[in-house]
Amino acid sequence: MTETFATILDRLCARPDGREPFTNTELTRLVARSGGEITDGYISHLRKGHRDNPTLQTIEDLAAALGVCPAVFVGGRRERLGMELPRRSFSRKLRHLFTAIHPPHRGPYTPEEAAAAITSGGLHGSISSSYIRELLSPAPGTLPNPRLRHILALAHFFGLGDEHGPQAAYFLDDRLAEVVDAELARFIELRDAGVVEFAARMARHASDWTPELRRRAVHAITEAVETGETTWVFGNGGMSR
Repeated sequence: MTETFATILDRLCARPDGREPFTNTELTRLVARSGGEITDGYISHLRKGHRDNPTLQTIEDLAAALGVCPAVFVGGRRERLGMELPRRSFSRKLRHLFTAIHPPHRGPYTPEEAAAAITSGGLHGSISSSYIRELLSPAPGTLPNPRLRHILALAHFFGLGDEHGPQAAYFLDDRLAEVVDAELARFIELRDAGVVEFAARMARHASDWTPELRRRAVHAITEAVETGETTWVFGNGGMSR
């Protein structure tokens, strides 16, 4: 996040018609009208920056009250397109990331590995492996309600975010999540076909190659993919099938 939560919330409280911004009490009423419940005292703390780690539910309640997409609070889009509450739960999205994103030479990361990496990095505080397990598989009849820092930390761990949007917006914007998931599906196909591991191995050595060797390598790989031929012999005429 390039802006603080307080800065974003305060800007969203400005009225488009130029009148005075929503007061904390008015915003509390708007939240209640949208079906949520946040006290004006807590809203005051958020707007002043005294509190900067709201829960997912609080973010969604504020977004519904202000008529914006929840992702705006993490640098994502502002415009609201119909119902913005996630069609897929946070747990389902997180489970998908654990299944889809991992190095090609091994299986999915464990919650212990994720917790250790997040905590040692220190960028968004700490998180325990047991809490990650709760987020992945909440108790029956309950919905996970992670705090903002945990959302940011998990998004950062999985390397989300590119030209499509900021990292944590994946969890708060279903339209963006669909785009990211489509790209992940293509990546998984390449990984399962061995292409990702092959490309990574090639990349480790390519910096030492001459331009001619790179050209020949690309030609050989293209030939192998297009013809299915993977055997070569070396004779007087150079490399040939």
